[in-house]
Amino acid sequence: MFFVLSKTLGLLFEPLVVPYLLLGLSAIARWRRRKTARLLFISALLVPLVYCVYPLSSLPLQFLENRIQRGNLESHQIDGIIVLGGFTGDGAVAENRNSYMLNASAERFTATLALARQFPDIPILFSGFSGQLVHQGWSEADQIRDLLQRLGGLSRAVLYEEQSRNTYENAVNSQKILAAAPGSRWILVTSASHMPRAVGSFAAAGWTGIIPYPVDYQTISSGSQRWWSRNGITALRTALHEYAGLLVYYITGRSSSLLPR
Repeated sequence: MFFVLSKTLGLLFEPLVVPYLLLGLSAIARWRRRKTARLLFISALLVPLVYCVYPLSSLPLQFLENRIQRGNLESHQIDGIIVLGGFTGDGAVAENRNSYMLNASAERFTATLALARQFPDIPILFSGFSGQLVHQGWSEADQIRDLLQRLGGLSRAVLYEEQSRNTYENAVNSQKILAAAPGSRWILVTSASHMPRAVGSFAAAGWTGIIPYPVDYQTISSGSQRWWSRNGITALRTALHEYAGLLVYYITGRSSSLLPR
């Protein structure tokens, strides 16, 4: 039930819903309040343009990406790597084409390959089944298996957690597979904007030895590299999704704090 609600209510945090909502209100107001209707109509036209003011629209995402820095990998014995899903493509297309697919978060996988070279003897766990409301086709694990097979495999233990459909389930189900002992150290790989929610979820699930390794940055560390960009809509969409997730996870006890560090 939580998964279904999170996917359906997430539509409320889609930035491009706002202009359509304003247009709808404008149509309603037109019957009695023409000035109000005109103002709402103009606002509906201006809002998408405001989204493209990149220093404004990217700031919430920049805050999230700066929230948690990469942990020190040199000062601890590393017991393994946990990679959160969300970087594979549409399962139905992958099954139909009989080939893996990667999306814009593919750095989760490529960064893991770099870590695998740095730590050649530790296991890797890929965690995740599917984030789609109605899953079809190959699961994330199916696609990763296909990808690794085409790459020639990895010379170490590779494990798959194939049940999770959200971040908290990643934490709980990964614990069941790894049975991580207190004091063990596990590198956690996910996108930088997603890392605060991931760290909070793993802490709430009882993990004590997580070393964050954020990747897939979408913003620079401070300021803005441009003033105008259509990517502002994407940046705002990602940020709103994560802030909503942080709030809901904290309220429902699926995160250890509202804004984990």
